Amino acid sequence: MNQPRKKWLAATAVLVLAGTIVSACSGGSKGADPTPAPSGGDEPKKKERIELTMFYNNSGLEHYPLDTTDPSDNPFINIVENIANVDLKVEVPPYKDFQTKFNLLLSSGKLPDILHTNYPDPTYKAARDGAFIDLKPYYDKSPIVQKVITPQMMELAKDPVSGKYWRIPMAYDKGPQGGGIYARYDLVEKYNGGKWPESVEEWVDLLRKIKQAEPNSIPMSTRIVGDQLFAYGGAVFFNLYGANPYGYRIQGGKVIPNVVLPEYRAAVELMRSLYSEGLFDKEFATSDSTKWFTKWSNNNVLFQWNTADQILPGQASIMTTGTEEQKKYKYMFAPPLKKYPSVLADPKYVTVGLGLPIQTHGLYISSSAKDKDRAWDVIEAFASEELKEAVFWGKEGETYTVKDGKRVPIPEKLGAKERTWARHLMFIFGFTDGQDAQNATYELQIGQPLFDQIRESMSVLQKEAEKVGLNSLPMYTEPDDVLKKNSEIMQAINKFTTEAIMGRITMEQFDQEVQAWEKKYRALKYDPLQKYIDENKDKLRELGFKKVDW
Repeated sequence: MNQPRKKWLAATAVLVLAGTIVSACSGGSKGADPTPAPSGGDEPKKKERIELTMFYNNSGLEHYPLDTTDPSDNPFINIVENIANVDLKVEVPPYKDFQTKFNLLLSSGKLPDILHTNYPDPTYKAARDGAFIDLKPYYDKSPIVQKVITPQMMELAKDPVSGKYWRIPMAYDKGPQGGGIYARYDLVEKYNGGKWPESVEEWVDLLRKIKQAEPNSIPMSTRIVGDQLFAYGGAVFFNLYGANPYGYRIQGGKVIPNVVLPEYRAAVELMRSLYSEGLFDKEFATSDSTKWFTKWSNNNVLFQWNTADQILPGQASIMTTGTEEQKKYKYMFAPPLKKYPSVLADPKYVTVGLGLPIQTHGLYISSSAKDKDRAWDVIEAFASEELKEAVFWGKEGETYTVKDGKRVPIPEKLGAKERTWARHLMFIFGFTDGQDAQNATYELQIGQPLFDQIRESMSVLQKEAEKVGLNSLPMYTEPDDVLKKNSEIMQAINKFTTEAIMGRITMEQFDQEVQAWEKKYRALKYDPLQKYIDENKDKLRELGFKKVDW
């Protein structure tokens, strides 16, 4: 199952900390054949200061305070500006609006000098049409970027259509792996005697217990992320049936879109009954991130589907910023089911595999950039130790102390909202770097024994992920005609699935809608994918994509 990997707390993802000291960065005469600068470290470039423009995704970590923090002039972005000796004019759309704003930006052709986005497919298409430059010549002469982004990572980020390297990807190789049901264990304790549900039926029973005891609760909710209506809370039962609405599976060597599976129909029938009982949020079809987070924090939402790296920051956040009641919440990952739905072809389709060592996030330089060499200086500055230290450790005596040679965080200072928004600037280091520093902070914020209990629940997911191998297909880019239709394809799924769940159409009418969808879209979207897999099986096995033999 190719599940979307967007993050709950910060997209997809969302916290990174510390790393190794880098001794040199490149500069000097660059361009088609860049060469290293004679000077090293994170010293400012000895060039005339110029203004460059940048557009980026804040990954769900809005500037704070929002009304007084200037994205173009603050202590963190100023580090980048001083190292690169530039003034950045930055545009950062609200997280919920990013995809729309980004699509408009690409279609306008009026591109910034530097772009950060987590949507590589449309960006690669624009690059093939001349919008962005190949960054490999710069990368090859940049020790500072190579220190973070390995040659393998660059290969995984390569455009398989053109063979060009349009982006410097975000690293994603340091954190916990796997994913599953991220749940309120305190609700499991209160309403199920601390016993984790072992089947879909037992999860449904727990939802009923919560709703019966607390009529104003919303035990199951979801939030809209881009074109995905059934994400996070709305994805739990679909994923337990091995049929995420927007994914596919490989079964008997054949690529099958999940939406046409019998498991998908069974999951829709279940969701239909949950909705009619009032267990599934009546506002699910219009619940954006703001509404969902309010419900998650205040209305006893039981669970969501998420990746392992998100739970410790989630618990730490509620412990440091929540109300006294919210501080009693206990987030943990539920263990795998002991009894799976009878319709499920194989439990392996439920298991979340290993992540790729890179994220879909990346930095690009536009072909129209005022000065491409100086734009590269900015990318190098985002890979600087100075920036990472400022964002994740701060200053000794202010945000951490040193005891017996070890740095000890001051959680209320290091985790203050006025600082943590800057983690969205880790465009190169990634959201899973610096596990030792992260965990030192989380342990202090969360406390024992809960910290260790959460970590133990994560370790189960790690072991399961290793059995599956890579979760997502590496090095595949969808054809342009598919990219143009992806939003339409997903919205069509949303429409007939929502109508069936709400009871506006019968399940027989739902079947007809699925058949029409399959006739219209299956060959278009999945035949090229099948061809790619069939022609690259040996390479995919090499990379650890075990699903090629499913």
